[in-house]
Amino acid sequence: MKLSIKDMKILHELDFNARLPITQIAKRIGLSPEVTSYRIKQLELKGIIKGYVPMIDISTLGYMFCRFRLIVENLNSDIEEKIISLAKGTPSIGWVIIAGNSTVGLVLYAKSMREAEKYYSQIATSFPTTIKSKEFSVAHRIYHFRRKYLYGLKDNEELIWGNDQKVMIDAIDREILNNLITNARVKYTELALIVKLTPMAVLNRIKRLKKEKLILGFRSVLDLQKLGYNHHKIYLFFQNITLSRKETLKEFLRQELFVVYITEAVGRSDLEFEMHVKT
Repeated sequence: MKLSIKDMKILHELDFNARLPITQIAKRIGLSPEVTSYRIKQLELKGIIKGYVPMIDISTLGYMFCRFRLIVENLNSDIEEKIISLAKGTPSIGWVIIAGNSTVGLVLYAKSMREAEKYYSQIATSFPTTIKSKEFSVAHRIYHFRRKYLYGLKDNEELIWGNDQKVMIDAIDREILNNLITNARVKYTELALIVKLTPMAVLNRIKRLKKEKLILGFRSVLDLQKLGYNHHKIYLFFQNITLSRKETLKEFLRQELFVVYITEAVGRSDLEFEMHVKT
């Protein structure tokens, strides 16, 4: 779907800061707030913008980002639905990714290896004759980049997931986070009614969570296929590579327009990156 330059600029502004007020977006792109609001609504109605989410660094809460890559025999729509249904009923599962006709990826949030294995076993025992093999890895640092290719801008801003600093949160913080996960553009006044605080108190809590780097930012969720792109993940395996050469490679990937994530993990590969490729 072909978008105008103004629409692309709107997507750029919402990319890392989806909570940016309409008035500020309008000022930055040179349109009135009314026209800007209308254009955003149209992008939502067309399904190009599917939603808005916070980028939460769960490592600050003591959780590991555990990934299981499963090879599933005779993967079909019935098995897919069962896996997705089971994942939805398991709070510690953050993501389910189904690729091709045999691969299922699971992301588990766990505070220990034993806990991760326990959660995985709950899934594996539900499909004892279906899962042929599994690979396990733990991501310890993820670099997030803007979707530079959409706007043609050489913007190398990055947000880094994986923080050694631990953060303490209370029940109100959790409720705020849960509501932001549903809609990261929810108004402070609406959040205030839910958590029974003033809008200013909610604003200050979100500012604190951002300062402590539990919240890295807020992103728009886009339908890549409607924009003419596919998402690809690439695993790199090295031989005789030095730390300096690895850093050089990471810097090269940072500069690439189509690279949106770089992941450092313990497990399957030496380095991973993800990119959006024109269809």
